[in-house]
Amino acid sequence: MTLILAGTIRIAPERLADLRPHLRAQVEGTRAEPGCLDYALTEDPLDPGLIRVYEHFESEAALEHHRATPHMAAWRAACAALGVHGRDLQSFDVSDYRKI
Repeated sequence: MTLILAGTIRIAPERLADLRPHLRAQVEGTRAEPGCLDYALTEDPLDPGLIRVYEHFESEAALEHHRATPHMAAWRAACAALGVHGRDLQSFDVSDYRKI
């Protein structure tokens, strides 16, 4: 079974430029982790300040490892410092999937 986390976070549009280096560092660090199948933090082109979150891990253990990494701690600190808010994430246990 794999895990997908999907949702959104928000930041004041005038703080997006400050957040972008942290977005990149978080995505690069996470994609390099064992057990990460996909990871994206994407700016919504129609809603300034809305960041779409997509995470796909091969197991709960891989997700727990992700949560304990130094880049995750740095990401959390940057989000707090820059006023990221409105976290709205859902977790999905995926027992079967196929490419279409």
